[in-house]
Amino acid sequence: MSTANPNKLKVKDIITVVLLALINVVIFFASSVLYATPITIILMPVFFALLEGIVYFIIGAKVKKPGAILIYSIVRAIMGGYLPYIILFILSGAIAELLLWKMGYGNAKALTVSYVINQVLAAFGSTIIPYAIAAKAMADQMVTDGRQDAILAASQMLQSWVSVALVAGVIVAAFIGAAIGKGIVKKHLAA
Repeated sequence: MSTANPNKLKVKDIITVVLLALINVVIFFASSVLYATPITIILMPVFFALLEGIVYFIIGAKVKKPGAILIYSIVRAIMGGYLPYIILFILSGAIAELLLWKMGYGNAKALTVSYVINQVLAAFGSTIIPYAIAAKAMADQMVTDGRQDAILAASQMLQSWVSVALVAGVIVAAFIGAAIGKGIVKKHLAA
């Protein structure tokens, strides 16, 4: 008789989550070249919200165990390397774990809601805080690579109604990204 808890993360689950999280990190770093203009700086969280739902749903549907989304969030947070982003991404993972614990691991509604929260908090940590609130410090760091003017222009835009539009755009894109992720999981991982 086995005494192992089937709902406990195993080493292969952790490896799966980390490798999948690294796919989203690669997407993030590969598309960072788009941070060249003020408009693309502002639109990056919307772009990520559309794409990253696939990996998020694969983790949520394939692993279906407590801690999987939190591990994903910790890996993504650490790879972000910016303190507000790290804090908000880990917070989104904790919120996701609470939702999944309450509604059921693998539950599509819980994954959708937690993904939207994840992307909104990520937008605050990756764009709104550094570009609207701490723009001067960020621009001063980017003098050497020539992005200072783009950062300051994005900052001016984000200090207006554009921040609200960005959050609304991220929410819509996250719902679409979640639907794409859910569709891919349903089509390819249904067992």
